[in-house]
Amino acid sequence: MKETITQGAETSRRRATRSTPSRSAHFSAIIAMALSLLLMVGTVLMVSPAGTPLKRELQSIASPYFSQNWRVFAPNIMKANFSLEMRAQWFDDEKLVKSDWVSITDLETKGVHGNVVPSRIQKSSWNLTQTFRKRFNALNDEQKARVKDTFIERGEGGFVAIPNEELVAELGENDGDVVRFLRMDYMLMRYLSLYATAGFGEKIERIQWRIVLDRPNDFTHRFDEGSQFKPIITTFGWRQSNVRAPKVVVDEYHAVIERMGAQKTFKEAAVNGQ
Repeated sequence: MKETITQGAETSRRRATRSTPSRSAHFSAIIAMALSLLLMVGTVLMVSPAGTPLKRELQSIASPYFSQNWRVFAPNIMKANFSLEMRAQWFDDEKLVKSDWVSITDLETKGVHGNVVPSRIQKSSWNLTQTFRKRFNALNDEQKARVKDTFIERGEGGFVAIPNEELVAELGENDGDVVRFLRMDYMLMRYLSLYATAGFGEKIERIQWRIVLDRPNDFTHRFDEGSQFKPIITTFGWRQSNVRAPKVVVDEYHAVIERMGAQKTFKEAAVNGQ
């Protein structure tokens, strides 16, 4: 009998224990209610009219996780497309003429009409431009303003390129960023001079280039016919071309232009620039 009473008391105690919420259960319930309240308040702020206090701050925090944008498709997607464009100057009957702008990036990446799988250069100008932009952005504001100007000066027999030593001294003699930029600037001048020589069929006197950044529409405006943003164009000054490449090298660049079907592009640029 005594054993039966003891078992009944133990059973009652266990039932009472199960029916009484524990401290951890109370704490979990409070946390859940607080999170629910926070979520509801955040939802109301997100759909509230523009200018509502704290809406902008909340959007900046929640946007990467709860809004739709182009990063849905790639975590490190490019925010803008950029292309390298150039124009050239040469003498025609002792008169200095210049061409219109030619996009080398478009030339190297576009498909050829009538050829489904053309042999083409894919990313030469794109890679070169990317490196050039990085070295340009490493300069300070004063240096950037200077390198966007011409690197030409008047000499005894006409205009000539400013010596590299003078450019280094002017921009920053002990600045490694200056040296790295000038090396890439020189390479870009030679690269575009070869394209200009082959494309225009002239002895190129000077070369100039610009980088065009074209930002695509935001995700919410992806179906709009018009562009949401204006292109950002960074133009660099004229460089004196000192490229006297062998004919075999120029022929290779001319073959690339023919393979891309871009002869017409250079002809139009030669006419429109004068």
